[in-house]
Amino acid sequence: MATKKKKAPPTLATFSMSILWTCTSCGFVLEGRQPHMECPSCEAYKTAYVNLPQHIEADLRANLKKGQHFNATEVRQERLRVMREANAQDTFYVKGRFMP
Repeated sequence: MATKKKKAPPTLATFSMSILWTCTSCGFVLEGRQPHMECPSCEAYKTAYVNLPQHIEADLRANLKKGQHFNATEVRQERLRVMREANAQDTFYVKGRFMP
């Protein structure tokens, strides 16, 4: 009988192929080519999303408690705090908009 392989925990390499869109209002993260029209958490318009530096998200996900989701309220608050400290909201690479 074949045994299932365990999934490796997320690492920086896991996120390298997608953009991490972070809502600057509530800290919610979406992975993908472009954000939704509205934040699913706080309903902020898509221009509230910025491209989160991946090293910030990798550090946050590495410090998650067992069973904690990366979009849990405490994690979103911590993400916003770290983004403010790193000035990530003002030095974003891409702001939420339609991309070709």
